[in-house]
Amino acid sequence: MDSIFQAITNISKIIENKVFTNYDEFVILDDLNQTNQDILQYCNEVAKKEFKAIDGVNSIVMQDDKKIEVLNKKGQYIISFIAIDTIDLLDLDFSVGTIFGVYDGKIEGNNLVASCYVTYGPTFQLVYATKDLGVKFYSFDGKAFIEKESFKLENKGKINSTDGDVTTFSASHKKLIQKLFDEGYRLRLSNSLSLDTHQILFKRGGLYSSPKTLKDPEGKKDFVFEAYPISFIVQLAGGEAIDGQNNILDLKIDGNIAKKTPLYFGSKYEIEKVKAFEC
Repeated sequence: MDSIFQAITNISKIIENKVFTNYDEFVILDDLNQTNQDILQYCNEVAKKEFKAIDGVNSIVMQDDKKIEVLNKKGQYIISFIAIDTIDLLDLDFSVGTIFGVYDGKIEGNNLVASCYVTYGPTFQLVYATKDLGVKFYSFDGKAFIEKESFKLENKGKINSTDGDVTTFSASHKKLIQKLFDEGYRLRLSNSLSLDTHQILFKRGGLYSSPKTLKDPEGKKDFVFEAYPISFIVQLAGGEAIDGQNNILDLKIDGNIAKKTPLYFGSKYEIEKVKAFEC
């Protein structure tokens, strides 16, 4: 796994330098969509090049096309990759991130062996998790990623990060959110899953929720690219991640790479609240 971690740090440094520091080089005036597509293509090519150099990596699948591309036929691991988490925020100069998942042999939650997210912007930081190492937190010092004190979620937090349009929420979800506000929780939401995850981990607790709605009855988060990798990190940090009732990592996609889910994660206290309200 050392070579995979090294590839992740290489990819992250290239994206930070080429995309965030030199964003204007990608800009096509009056065509934000093409600008974003060019950035995604560039990042995807960088990732494919780095992972292809690792014999143990079999293939990679990108969120933007959801097609598995074989890199090394004899490889063992499948990489899921979100180049820019919520790319629509990029031109607004907001902090965004990158998300990686590393699956052993088959893409299912319980086959994850490592996952990672990276935050760009004012803070260039990386959170990497494996079953053996637990959750590791790194901050870039201008030359290299330096390991810092790791995260461990407390039993109860103070942050409420609720994603979505409140007008589409179910009555039960509205009651859950109001209950948290009544208990003094603060609303914090960036609309970037990696940044919202980072905030809950950094503050040692809270709740992130992306519920099913009338518009999205199956939920909005991709299992493969978002729910599985983030849930893996949160659980290793001492928290929980569910679809409302069930452990995210236990749920199956049965080969459907595009399958979506509601997603709730955070401290154990908040997850018990979710189970009580979202039954």
